[in-house]
Amino acid sequence: MKEQLIKIWLFMTHWTELDTFDNEEELKDELELLHRQNLPTKVRQRTKKEGTEELVLYVKQADRDYARYCTGWRPPF
Repeated sequence: MKEQLIKIWLFMTHWTELDTFDNEEELKDELELLHRQNLPTKVRQRTKKEGTEELVLYVKQADRDYARYCTGWRPPF
């Protein structure tokens, strides 16, 4: 239930999930790249179904396509 409320709040405040990371090093590289472009970001930690933790990177919905372009994001298969 808590995860659903968080997703609703993020949607209502115009944040969208950009990518997930297993460790902080990969996340720091992405954040540095996005901050150089002055894009607003949010990061939160959540638990996967397997019980492991992952870091989730969010950007404003209006900046999503530009953030994907800057990071070279490709959809997962």
